[in-house]
Amino acid sequence: MTFVVTGEDGRADEDIACAEYIARLVTREPADASGSVDRALRSPAAAALTDGVGRGCAGVHHPGDVRLCTMVDVFPFAMVAAGEGGLMTPRPVAVPPRRRPGSSPAQ
Repeated sequence: MTFVVTGEDGRADEDIACAEYIARLVTREPADASGSVDRALRSPAAAALTDGVGRGCAGVHHPGDVRLCTMVDVFPFAMVAAGEGGLMTPRPVAVPPRRRPGSSPAQ
């Protein structure tokens, strides 16, 4: 698996935080999302997006964009991108709910 950090010439803290969190999940290390989410919320990209909403910048419309981008495990699908007609096109793929430590299979 390869993570590609695209923002800030590969140094975007929100991208790195997300990649590190996913890497912990994949390797089955303890993975609490709160630290990664906090890093993303404090990132320069989050500040720029929030500022863009306030200034009415084109392409930045929703005041909750930053919060929406940092929500974890709220949808029953993942977006998987594949090449279609020379473009990368994301499509939803159903995923089973992730069990939290200490939860029963029914939770």
